[in-house]
Amino acid sequence: MTDRASTLAAMTEAKDSLDERLNRIDEAHGSWEGAIGEWSVAQMLQHMHGWLTEMTTAVERMNAGQRPTPEGVDYSNPEDWNPGFVAERGDQSYDEARAAFDEGHKQFLAAVGEVDPARFGEGKTINRMVEGVVTHHYAEHCEDVDLFLGGEH
Repeated sequence: MTDRASTLAAMTEAKDSLDERLNRIDEAHGSWEGAIGEWSVAQMLQHMHGWLTEMTTAVERMNAGQRPTPEGVDYSNPEDWNPGFVAERGDQSYDEARAAFDEGHKQFLAAVGEVDPARFGEGKTINRMVEGVVTHHYAEHCEDVDLFLGGEH
């Protein structure tokens, strides 16, 4: 996952893997608090959607020739951000959270697709963003959903 094409392909593969699991969850189970730690699966999706939204804006700033992160903003501790992402989205059903997450992924994928191919590479900013927000993040939550589903995959 170092050039733009392989990065976009890895993003799609990560989303497909997560979707495979999410497709096995119905509204009742997706809204059950405590399914993923203290969260429901819907709240997990809200948190993921929050990161997608933040990083879509960051990629758009990069594409406009600006710093991805505004002055004074620090994303290094996700635990400072995660509760706010869930709270911002309020009381959403599983289906609502899933639809918002799907749209957020689509927007982030499109923004990444607009990044100059020369900006991709091992350790480059865009690659680190994609790893943190999609490829590694989705894999982490695939494991959580597998546990919720009884270890099934």
